[in-house]
Amino acid sequence: MPRPFQSWKDKLTSLLGHTEASYDLSPGEALRASHTTEGDLQELFSFGWTAEETARAITETLGLR
Repeated sequence: MPRPFQSWKDKLTSLLGHTEASYDLSPGEALRASHTTEGDLQELFSFGWTAEETARAITETLGLR
């Protein structure tokens, strides 16, 4: 059974994947371009951010929709 953080991260990756696909970006490119680390993600998860909030913040930081 996946751990809560891993499930959250999987959902985040899926959400970002839709945006990446619409901009013809490689999988994971949004996280790399925003310099978001695994530690950053764990911190946001521990603060109670949802995967949707996190995906929105990352895409807005990059100027994507």
